[in-house]
Amino acid sequence: MSVFDKYLTGWRLRTSRPSFEVGREVDIFIAESNGTSGRAYIGDTELVVEGAGPETIEKQVRVRVTEFDETTASGRGEFVEVVGESSYAE
Repeated sequence: MSVFDKYLTGWRLRTSRPSFEVGREVDIFIAESNGTSGRAYIGDTELVVEGAGPETIEKQVRVRVTEFDETTASGRGEFVEVVGESSYAE
């Protein structure tokens, strides 16, 4: 193993299109809501979150992923709970 290989061990590039495994719980921010479901954007990935109403907008919520398509970088999930407030200072 070269010095260069040793230096890069464990490094990985981040992607603007993260993917999620079905059943995994993730903490995300809800960007918008239509009243019964919310929408979150993680880079270029989009999740529709069932049960995330208007009260969850700009809140950090825990979501359980129910389906995900890596090709389109989109999926669906179900709202679990609010875990944090907005990241914006008031």
